[in-house]
Amino acid sequence: MSKSTVVRTWLAGVISLAAGLVVPGLSVGLMLGFGGTFAPAATGQGYDFVPTINGFFWTTIGGIVFGSFLAAIGGLVQLVAWIGAVLNTYRLQEKTWFAILLAGGLIGFAFGLVGLAVMVAYLIAGPDGMAAQQTSPRIWTEPNTLAPTT
Repeated sequence: MSKSTVVRTWLAGVISLAAGLVVPGLSVGLMLGFGGTFAPAATGQGYDFVPTINGFFWTTIGGIVFGSFLAAIGGLVQLVAWIGAVLNTYRLQEKTWFAILLAGGLIGFAFGLVGLAVMVAYLIAGPDGMAAQQTSPRIWTEPNTLAPTT
């Protein structure tokens, strides 16, 4: 996977993930604001949300499900872009970017901002392993100059 493909794939994943986080957030906010009432809790501490089961309620549920699905797809697309970047940098002679991407991505599974920072750094300053592989010197061989015999 070339670096330009990694960039496009990763950006598509970021946009999908961001939209997938906004849609459920808005849906939950709309549901809590307009999809029911808050009644005092039976224990006397706090309130319970009592939804009004109607079309608006089910529309907000649909928004939550759709947005969550969109966020999951965005996360998977970003994972594919990260794997492409790791494989791309593995082709390089110098393995520094490969080690940074691999370690940062694995740490990013636990601490998401680390993975985000590593990918942004690669997208801005990382080399393209496909271009490096294509520009490697080729060994020139002389063409076959023997004349055919009868």
